[in-house]
Amino acid sequence: MLHDVAIVGAGLSGLVCARRLIDAGARAIVVEARPRVGGRLHTGRVGGAEVDLGGQWLSVDQPRLLALAGALGVASSPQPRAGRAALDDGRGLGLFGQLRAMIAQRRAMRRIDRLARAIPAGAPGEAADAAALDAIAVGPWLAGAVADPAARERIALHAELVFAVDLAGLSLLDYLARLGATGGFAPRGPDLPGGGRDHRFVGGAQRLALALADGLGAAVRLGEPVQAIETAGAGGALTVRGSAGSHAARRVVLALPPPLAIRIAPDLPAPLHRLAAAIQRGAVVKCFAAYDRAFWRDAGLSGEAYRPRGTVRAVVDASPPDGAAAVLLAFVLGAAAEAWQRRDPADRRGEVLAALGELFGDAALTPRDYLEADWAADPWSAGCVASTPPGALAAGAVWRGAHGRIHLAGTEAAVRWPGYMEGAIEAGERAAADALAALALGARCHVKPTS
Repeated sequence: MLHDVAIVGAGLSGLVCARRLIDAGARAIVVEARPRVGGRLHTGRVGGAEVDLGGQWLSVDQPRLLALAGALGVASSPQPRAGRAALDDGRGLGLFGQLRAMIAQRRAMRRIDRLARAIPAGAPGEAADAAALDAIAVGPWLAGAVADPAARERIALHAELVFAVDLAGLSLLDYLARLGATGGFAPRGPDLPGGGRDHRFVGGAQRLALALADGLGAAVRLGEPVQAIETAGAGGALTVRGSAGSHAARRVVLALPPPLAIRIAPDLPAPLHRLAAAIQRGAVVKCFAAYDRAFWRDAGLSGEAYRPRGTVRAVVDASPPDGAAAVLLAFVLGAAAEAWQRRDPADRRGEVLAALGELFGDAALTPRDYLEADWAADPWSAGCVASTPPGALAAGAVWRGAHGRIHLAGTEAAVRWPGYMEGAIEAGERAAADALAALALGARCHVKPTS
């Protein structure tokens, strides 16, 4: 059968793309390597509670994600934040030192936000000073730009939590472009319905992908890793060649992380191959500890904690709203996450629980259940977060658009909120609209290309 469009990747972006295509009357198929849909959205269980092993938050100024969840009937609830967050900076700054660091931090954040707003959305290579910004790494730049050590560490921690890489190897242009595309340090907008600026999806964010896939039925093919996109198919069709057979299509959408996409699409332009080859795969391990009760709230703590140094860099309260368990989620990033699988599991667990004990007391040392999700070890994700080292962006290549009969989707192809669910939806919508226009089916579709 000749399909109008074959989509490679059944993450949120690929499924949104397929839904738009099929709703417009196109013959589309989704081919996915994993035995499940969702990509970097995956729901697991710890201590009887459902938790997000991958992407999890709906944030303010993310209208596409909010609208999609509403259309699919997937409810959300505010991220638990009542109480104090713990900042373990290990400096013993005292009240005056804390005040000085806070003032310096806010001043630096305002300056960084101004720089970020000057980067053209979706086209960092077109910035007036793109070459100069792309030649600098974030780490050395912060060392010179933020004099107060505590303020500098806190801003660096924010960048590490976003990119999950060593800041000595992160392009300043990439850092500023991502900040600008996601609204800066404090995206503007009203609180989400029900309160709060960040929500989680009840039952897990993977419910979005599952609901989309339910509506696509047999169009979604799971457990079929794609090995190559061949352009010399019969009648000019493209051939999506996989381990379980081949699919012919007039056009192909790659809803994959760039490093995976270039493995199977050698005919993409050379600048895109160079860009994708330069992309760094940010490593993240999410470590969940489940307890019978949220004891940290008794001490007036929110369950949030931030540590500029150490293996565990941040903690949040991941307890589900149904009270099935009280859950703390600890994040391990970068080099520590890359080496995680090579360590003894008992040692890993012990180090995470020891960090939780330091932050929240001895009750954190003895959870009733424990679970890890290591995205650096997932062969179909290419890490968790994409970033570039100095020198990769100023040449002007962007991971977006149509290249011949191949369209690029996936969250890395977004103009706004790249790396997030919001960006995945935008990129999927754009790829669908572009493919429909090329197939001359656009008149039957209400989707318009997004900018």
